[in-house]
Amino acid sequence: MSDFPSDRAKPGLWYKGTGLSFALLASCFAAWGLAQDLTTPLVAGFRSVFTMSTFAASFVQFAFYGAYFLLAVPAALINQRWGYKVGVLTGIVLAAVGAFLFLPAANSLTFSFFLIALFVMAAGLSILETSASPFVMAMGSEETSTRRLNLAQSFNPIGPISAF
Repeated sequence: MSDFPSDRAKPGLWYKGTGLSFALLASCFAAWGLAQDLTTPLVAGFRSVFTMSTFAASFVQFAFYGAYFLLAVPAALINQRWGYKVGVLTGIVLAAVGAFLFLPAANSLTFSFFLIALFVMAAGLSILETSASPFVMAMGSEETSTRRLNLAQSFNPIGPISAF
């Protein structure tokens, strides 16, 4: 199911009226860069707070990247069945739920609760990223789809840079 009708193809970089959508999706690319850069400081933080080994604390990265691995195919199935818009919205909601789960995890001070919250948030980010790239490509003509995707992906390093 396509999110944009093919008869709307224009010679420009994207379809008329999709500039705001593109800007919002580009900001998601920056957010992924930020989230991926936070896993290393989280390992150090959890290691000191919970007095655990580096190996045990590295489960933070396992939870984060494990979610990316496990949710890529389900995200593709969501996109195929309901379209990129639904995939993006599903990813945003799941990432927000995971982020909000950090509040009760902080109150309980349980490492496994933090891992669950991180996994849920990364699962949402995985679905969002899997949906956003083809969505950006579908925002205009096929001839300019690679330029749009490269432009959106150029926002990825802005997240880690802005965190410091």
